[in-house]
Order: sequence, then C-alpha cells, then structure tokens
Amino acid sequence: MSALPEGAEQLAWLARQKRLAFEPRPNEDWFHAWEPFDTMVSAEHYVNAVSWSMPPGTVTAAEPWLADLAGEPIDRTLLVFVSHPAFTRRAAARAGEHFNTRVAYLESPPPPTVRIGDATWDAQVTTLAASASEAVAALPSGARQLLLSWRFTGHLEVRPGGFVVHFAGTRPTADHLGRLLGTVPELTRALLGPR
Repeated sequence: MSALPEGAEQLAWLARQKRLAFEPRPNEDWFHAWEPFDTMVSAEHYVNAVSWSMPPGTVTAAEPWLADLAGEPIDRTLLVFVSHPAFTRRAAARAGEHFNTRVAYLESPPPPTVRIGDATWDAQVTTLAASASEAVAALPSGARQLLLSWRFTGHLEVRPGGFVVHFAGTRPTADHLGRLLGTVPELTRALLGPR
C-alpha cells in the first residue's frame, strides 16, 4: 500500500480536532503483542491508529488490515485497545458472526465456551473463558446489561491489563471514531464494575 487507505484523512482530521495522537503507520509490534485473539482473526497489519489518554490507562483505536498491504481486505473496521491496570480477569464474548471472526485455532485450542447464568446474555452472546465464574468476574452484570442495551454485535476480549473490542459495523471514519470516544469510557467503567 503506497498511499493510506480511504478514510485516513478523516481520522487524522478528527484526531487533530480532539488533540489525539494519530499514526497512519503505527508500531505493529504493539498490536501483535495482543494476539492471538480468542474470537477474532489476527490482522496482517494495523493502520490509522488514534490514541488518547484515559487515566490510569490509554486507548488506541486502529484499523486491522486483514490483507497484505498491497491488497484489499474483505472488509474494514476499527478495533479498540484499552490498556488499564485494573483489569485482572480473562474472558471473551462474541455476538454474531463477522468477517473477522476466528474459526481456526492452529496455535492453541480456544478457551471453553461457557454459559454464565444470565439467560438473555447466554441466548445472544457466545462467551469463552476458563470457567463460568471467571466469565462472570470479567464481564460483570452492569457491562452485560450495557452491551445488551446497545444491541451489541461484535467481539469483546477482556484480559489482564485491558481489553479489546470490535463493534460490528464500525467503519474507519471520523463519525464512527467520534462515537467510540463516547462509548469506550462508558464500557470501561461498566467492565470495571463498582469500586
């Protein structure tokens, strides 16, 4: 890819307006350290990273380029990576089937699929964790209710040190990034639960 993908200029513009950091070609090693994902395929590359502070952590939204840089991916989206020291549990959740849903587990088996005892959640979301109790601790009731109220579809992976989320239908545009600026802090507070 010699030029930046369509939409990069919109993200750069919004980043300037909001005084956020924008990197069209970010350090990919940082993103690859989050992989492999439990529910999503790993990206070949990451582009168009926008980062901001959310004390005591940070947030980075970036476009996973699921193709060689010379090619075109099947679809385009943004992933949001939240680094925060208060996260200590691990669980993954997937609502729906999406172009970036992981279907093969060559390196290691996936975590077990669990039911957490929340009938509405269990009917709409596939949850993966070492145990049901670990899933409940990583995905507290307030966070599940919030996601269900948003009619969440996509992927959410909570792990020690943070979480990564993919909202299905999110595009690498200024409008969609602007929405993430509001939803990510709310989701973070809900995942951390009452303190």
